[in-house]
Amino acid sequence: MNAAHPTPRWTLSNGHVQTICSSTWRRFKQQRTAQDFQRNASREIIDVLDGIRLQVWRSDVSPTAPAVGILHGWLGSAQSGYVLSAAMRLQQAGFNVVRINLRDHGDTAGLNRELFNSARINEVIALVRKLADGYSQFGLMGFSLGGNFALRVARATNLPTLAICPAIDPALTMQCIDTGLAVYRLYFLRKWRRALAAKAAAFPQAFDFDQALRLTTVATLTDLFVDRFSEFATTAEYFSHYDLRGDALAGVNALIVATRDDPVVPHSQFAGLPASLAIDLLETGGHCALLKNWRLETYCDDVAERYFRERLPA
Repeated sequence: MNAAHPTPRWTLSNGHVQTICSSTWRRFKQQRTAQDFQRNASREIIDVLDGIRLQVWRSDVSPTAPAVGILHGWLGSAQSGYVLSAAMRLQQAGFNVVRINLRDHGDTAGLNRELFNSARINEVIALVRKLADGYSQFGLMGFSLGGNFALRVARATNLPTLAICPAIDPALTMQCIDTGLAVYRLYFLRKWRRALAAKAAAFPQAFDFDQALRLTTVATLTDLFVDRFSEFATTAEYFSHYDLRGDALAGVNALIVATRDDPVVPHSQFAGLPASLAIDLLETGGHCALLKNWRLETYCDDVAERYFRERLPA
């Protein structure tokens, strides 16, 4: 364990407790404490390429300060508690902060007709390049699937990048969601159904998700999604476009922070990754939680401030 990571109380030493507390109690607490921060942020729609539009929320402190872009996890948003927490901490440390909504996440279902999928990396690379051009220095931080996106962006741009519990092996992550505690499968299914319903409402003539909304596992819904709503022939082909095992990240300089008790992204995914990546593997912390205490303070914010202070000096 990294010596800079404080050992949480024994009541927080379980990955399921960490993960569930972070996605429930901490999320509600963060939404309350971040009200002023969100009110003062500026919403912007950016044309990235080929008519594709993506939404960001800017919280700038100075035109000369370095900036950090933050990518949420799958079915999260720029308003997710963990994103707001990191953004507020970084702003307090003197950074400009840009919270990014991936396609169809947050309230953006109506911005683009085509559905989100995790292979749509080119539009995110184009967005990050446009954002980086507007600041003196720019770094990127991502959580879970957002960490996967961030690492792929780093591969294309060489920007300083921090990935918290990034999904490396999509097939294994999906299996863990479906076969682990039922709460995780139900959580992701509920959020995916809401996202599909929002897309159908935005484009009622284009999409019929009735069959998809009846499916009860992430695997079966993914198979149907790939078959009916993507350009990929199989789910395996789809996964291959964002599978980061082996040498997919060769030469990428980034920091990965992960935990041994993550119930969604098993730590075995980080074995055999290229030596160019720094990996901070903590004993406990669950999935994107890393709570230090029952005040729900998180090591994610500590490491973000430290990492970007070192790589983006003012």
